[in-house]
Amino acid sequence: MTEGVNKRPRLGLALGGGTARGLAHVGVLKVLDANGVAPDVLAGTSYGAIIAALYALGGTGVSIEHVIRQQNTMEIWSQGLDFGLHKAALINGRRLSNWLDRKFFDGATFDDLERPLAIGCTDLATGALAIVREGSVAEAVRASCALPFYFAPVQQNGKVLIDGGFIEPVPFRTLSVFDPEVSLGVHAGINADRATLIQGTLRLHRSWVGRSFQWLARHASLRLALGRLIRGMAVVARSYENRVIAPPGAHLLRVQPPIAWWDFHKSPIAIATGERAMRAALGLVRPEGEARKS
Repeated sequence: MTEGVNKRPRLGLALGGGTARGLAHVGVLKVLDANGVAPDVLAGTSYGAIIAALYALGGTGVSIEHVIRQQNTMEIWSQGLDFGLHKAALINGRRLSNWLDRKFFDGATFDDLERPLAIGCTDLATGALAIVREGSVAEAVRASCALPFYFAPVQQNGKVLIDGGFIEPVPFRTLSVFDPEVSLGVHAGINADRATLIQGTLRLHRSWVGRSFQWLARHASLRLALGRLIRGMAVVARSYENRVIAPPGAHLLRVQPPIAWWDFHKSPIAIATGERAMRAALGLVRPEGEARKS
């Protein structure tokens, strides 16, 4: 008679990028766990893909925080010592992928996950969203973190993939493959409207120079490393036209950690910022009438 009464709606969590600022996602997960509203399904893109993958593998907000705070910042940065100029990038990315697999993912595939996960990437051939839900978790994360010029694209299942944050900074569409009853997206990236460099790039993109570059990119060959770089930079330029908004029925949590994207050594600040923001927004995901926890 009482089966299903007060059953919590199926919660989906979409974690966006932000690099070190994305550590705020850990604080969000800690608060959700502590209040009995842990996400049932997850989507991640860019740095959010790393956090979402760790959680989907059975981690908790607290355990992920412990793992991150135990990391040596220099060890993280040393993964960039991976020659990639032959692929028209500063960093190949293979070393990063191997490190993630060895350090965090233990060779896991999507079949090994304890919670359903989807990772959002950008298909360099079409400029469209590509959702990865199979194969190596580390390789999918690597693809979703492949920032053009810095990291080489990742070839997977016949596609050339780069950072998914250029298509959707918060992966709501990626999350929608699971059809959750409640969707919460977390945005910890910079505010593009206040970033002078981004605004300058956007003005250039809208000029005749930018339009000419986009035409060149459409005709650049993906068979050539330089062509992949040009295509990738065109995707980056177009991405600044995007706005971070929640689709109908979903919720967007904006978190503004007072750190730069490279400040991994300031992880406690970012995590605490995520905790405060999620505590203030618990009403978005907690079933109506559920008692608050202290």
